Amino acid sequence: MDAPPRKCLQDLDMDTQRLILSRVPCSVDRGRVSLVCRAWRDMVRSQRHALVGRLLPRPRPLPWLLLRAPFPAGTGRAVCVLSGCRVHHHLNVAPPDARCFGSHDGAWLFVDTRGPHFHNRAVNARTGAVRNLPRELLRRADPHVYRMVIHAAALSSSPDDADCVGAVIATAWRNPEAPGAAAAPPPRRRCVALWRRDWPRGWDFVPPVQGDVSLDVEDVLYLNHSGAFAFVTQGEHLRMCAPSRLPEHMLSTRWWTLRFRPGGRVYDQFVRSRYLVVAGEELLMVVRFTPHPNQPTSKFKVFRTAKRDVNDDNAVFPIALYPWQWNELDTLGGWMLFVGHGCSRAYKVDEYPGFKEGIYFLDDGKFYDDAVVFGNGNGNRYPCSDNGKWSEGQIERCFPRSDPSDHSSPVWFLP
Repeated sequence: MDAPPRKCLQDLDMDTQRLILSRVPCSVDRGRVSLVCRAWRDMVRSQRHALVGRLLPRPRPLPWLLLRAPFPAGTGRAVCVLSGCRVHHHLNVAPPDARCFGSHDGAWLFVDTRGPHFHNRAVNARTGAVRNLPRELLRRADPHVYRMVIHAAALSSSPDDADCVGAVIATAWRNPEAPGAAAAPPPRRRCVALWRRDWPRGWDFVPPVQGDVSLDVEDVLYLNHSGAFAFVTQGEHLRMCAPSRLPEHMLSTRWWTLRFRPGGRVYDQFVRSRYLVVAGEELLMVVRFTPHPNQPTSKFKVFRTAKRDVNDDNAVFPIALYPWQWNELDTLGGWMLFVGHGCSRAYKVDEYPGFKEGIYFLDDGKFYDDAVVFGNGNGNRYPCSDNGKWSEGQIERCFPRSDPSDHSSPVWFLP
């Protein structure tokens, strides 16, 4: 009896082909699939044409986790969530001892290149393009020049955009080469700086608030819908800054503060980090917890902004002074959140078959640790181990284990 004819890939209908490739959502993996043989290449190509006809919607790429450690020296492992948290390949980060302190859409990484002098740069990992970021700043009514190390940065648009405006959270100190500076190492101070593209120096525009630690900033994010930078503070207030581009490449800023409650919230665990992220049309604050300082992440809470009811008779503090409140969410509402200082992003989970809502996080606990950032080889290192996903109340260590790094903590790479 004759054996039934064997089917090949070309014999499969479009729906079956679409089902197969829906299990390969990552574009890098699809490229590798197309290299298997001609039949697989033809299937990937036909489905790519079907994509134009909206038969096979492809979601936008999710961030990659860039792990910096000596494997090999000067590179970082690119870990793709769409690919099941597997390592795609190694990305070159030059020079090898560069510290990554953030990222921007379009494969831009923010790096601090050490050596005898600090240099802050935006480097495109795809094209190799480089844009200088300021490494010095000036302050209001202060003639001195300050050096700065950037901890977190957010941009209004691509670094290649002539109208790009940047905002950073930085540590600054008096330039020892400035006239009249003391010979001893000057004290360092946390500050906020803004600049326009190609400015050699940033400006600390923020109005001074003496003695109010609750207004010290923790994270920054640019809000496209309002054209303003938002800074979340230790007291969980929002400091807002709307930059205005002036002629002759100048810049002015308008600042205001959204106050939520005096003293902040009382939590049952130690707050390790606070992040801002835009999900749809809502601004969210994500709070990350550990049982005690220097312990691994244990849980998250997510809040959204809301105006307080002016007719609330049960208010225990003045609504006129604190008109805003953070409302805790019971669910993520179908979102996947990727949190990182200056570069948090949100993605609708229903666009990624097989995925669940949750919060992907990386080990950025030493972003603001002067002992590590200014360590200069004294043994302090970036742990790089507290990476994972929080979903349905559980922490999942879904990323490859990473050794400590002398140079940089992990960062998100935004394709």
